[in-house]
Amino acid sequence: MGNVQLAEHRMLRLEKHTGLNRQFTDFFAFVQDSTTACAQAARQRQQVTVKDVESADLFDEDSRRAILQAGSRAAHSLPLISSAGQVIGLISSHHEHPLSGFSRPQLTALASTGAAVGRWLHWHRQTAVLDALEHLHATAGTAH
Repeated sequence: MGNVQLAEHRMLRLEKHTGLNRQFTDFFAFVQDSTTACAQAARQRQQVTVKDVESADLFDEDSRRAILQAGSRAAHSLPLISSAGQVIGLISSHHEHPLSGFSRPQLTALASTGAAVGRWLHWHRQTAVLDALEHLHATAGTAH
């Protein structure tokens, strides 16, 4: 199970997911507070591993319940960082069983991936999306 969230206006918006139920996606559609692994990873700009959701003190009870009812017992959140160091979004994996953690090489590879995806997302927002909006604006301005 996993999900992708994009950072917008000081909150995280759920963009895509796989394997997560409607209760989970409704509850975490927008995340603003710091009582989740994803919010903590975004705030600290570093990966956060929750080895056992059931006993982790990171979550408030509503967040914990929403995660557990989806069948997730562990989670890992990876911030997507732009070249300027800005958090563009997050990728979180959810696991059916508690985790023992990740090795240093695994965490390094994940951080590298998060930086590459963050740079690409930043580029996409600054070029493809803005170019499309400028084209739309120019087209609308010439239509009578």
